[in-house]
This record gives sequence, C-alpha cells and structure tokens, in this order.
Amino acid sequence: MIEGKKSRVMLNRCSIVVLFATLYTLLSSCSTDQLRPSNDLYFPLSVGVYWIYDVEETNILRLACNDNGETVARYELKVEVTDSFPNSELEGGYTYVLSRAKRVDVNQPWQPVATWTSKRIASQVVNNEGNVSYLKLVLPVYENQVWNGNLFNNEPQLNGKVEDEYKATQVGRPYTLGSGQSFEKTVTVVQNEEQKNILYRDSRAEVYAWKVGLVYKESYLLKYFADSQLPCYAQNRTQQGIIWKQSLKEVGKN
Repeated sequence: MIEGKKSRVMLNRCSIVVLFATLYTLLSSCSTDQLRPSNDLYFPLSVGVYWIYDVEETNILRLACNDNGETVARYELKVEVTDSFPNSELEGGYTYVLSRAKRVDVNQPWQPVATWTSKRIASQVVNNEGNVSYLKLVLPVYENQVWNGNLFNNEPQLNGKVEDEYKATQVGRPYTLGSGQSFEKTVTVVQNEEQKNILYRDSRAEVYAWKVGLVYKESYLLKYFADSQLPCYAQNRTQQGIIWKQSLKEVGKN
C-alpha cells in the first residue's frame, strides 16, 4: 500500500512537471507580439494590421469675403502598425508604431507621409500625432463618459482653452458609413461641438468599431471673418480652416 501511494505521488509530480513543460513550450512558440495585451477591442493593435481610408480634405484660405479660396483633395490613406516596443517599467505595456501613407488612387504607389504612435497607459489610450499626444479613450468606455483629450499636451483650441473635453456617446450602438458598410458595436467620441460661435467652428468626432478600430473621423476647424467692418462679418463665412472627412474602406493584416 505504501509503495502504491508513493507511485501515485511520483506520477502526480511527473504530471505537473509535464504540464508546466508543455505550457512553457507553447508560450515560447508564440511571438512576443502575440503575447502583448491589446489596447482595447475598440482600439485593437498588433503588428501587421492596417486600415485603408477614403479621405476628403478641404483647405480654405480667403483674403476677402467673395473669394472662393477652397481646395479639395481626395485620396486614400493607409495606416499600418509596423512595429512595437516596450514602454518604461513605470508605464508598462507597449507602444505601437503607426506608419501613414497616401495615394490618389489604387493605380498609384503609396507615399509615406508621417509616423504616429499609440500606447496604453493603464486605462488610457494615448496617440502621438505629429509629436502631440492626445488621450483618445479612457477604458472601460461608457455612455456620457467625459475626459480631457489634451491631458498630455498644451495645445490651445480655437476657443483659447488648453483643456479639450471629449465625450463618449452612442456606446455599443451600430453605425453605418456613407458607403453602406455597417458595424454592430461602436462608440462615438465627440471631441468638440462648437458650431454657433460667430468667430469660429470647432466640430470634431471619431467613431470606433469593436474589434476594428477607427472607422470614421470628421472635423471642422474653421475661423470666420472677424472684422466687423466686412459685409460677411457674423455670417459664419470661413476665412481660414480645414474640413477633414475620413471613412474606412478596408481593414486587414499582412
């Protein structure tokens, strides 16, 4: 009986050793990137993932009320996660490199335009865009959640304030793009909604889809004619600004 118990104990110990050895082998066979935590399923990131968007960019510059002063550019924008590296021990997690390129149409080669980064610091998803860091999401996302999108920068807004209040709306609801492409679960982040001021318009929003990421972005950053002696004063006539519309066309992984 004693010998039998000893045998069973030895077998149990062997089983545990085999189990840990198997787990170690499985984990070792995974790439480092596969083991890294995702930024969130509204903001999923892993090396090789890419998004292609249709972009309409309108730049406005008028010297007088009756000037046309508008140029419209339409092109495709590709955002691809090309690399990742660990953050500091204090922050934890990883930073993902987002390479941005554009082309006029599918017959043209991609032309690099910028490199951004994205990382998660605890519950915060932070994008560095043109060397300016923006707090894009605070996790977990819930309806009417509010945070300062400029928490990590000192960029002034058109209203003169540095703080920029973001608000999560339509959380978990479906969203359909103008192209007809639909997403069952999304969140809309309203970054600003000032449209009635006679001096400017600052209207910005981004839509994120579950397990997809950014699917739509729209912004109006417009300064109106502020000279009270001009006939177009207080008529919301844009003197200078940009209108940006970005809509997801394709998502995939290389």
